[in-house]
Amino acid sequence: MDPHATESVPAPSGEASVVLDIGGDRGALVITTGESLVGLEIEVRRPHLPWDGTHTAVRRRDVRPATQFAGVFGSLPAGDYEARLKGIDRGPVVSSVVNGGEVTQMVWPAEALPTLETLHTVETLPTVAPA
Repeated sequence: MDPHATESVPAPSGEASVVLDIGGDRGALVITTGESLVGLEIEVRRPHLPWDGTHTAVRRRDVRPATQFAGVFGSLPAGDYEARLKGIDRGPVVSSVVNGGEVTQMVWPAEALPTLETLHTVETLPTVAPA
């Protein structure tokens, strides 16, 4: 893979378009955000371990009854996790617990939204128009 290649934000996803691999000791984590985070990436790690690059993009998700904006980690080993916006080394870190066989849902807290000072350090992905 070309290290200089850029990714683009996929078009909004619809209902039943995400595959989750949960069961036993694996669960999923859905992090709902505001629209302002679309195109940014959220990364997770186990507490006190280095950030290892496990991340997902925040996308628009057209589901009934309303549009949501979220990042989905479709299969994680059960346990405690910390999450942050990828590329913001000194930004806020939020915590969550993933249980095996379950989908954990959390809302990205308003106090963890990036400030103008931190946003200039994050490379956002270009937006792709819906097909």
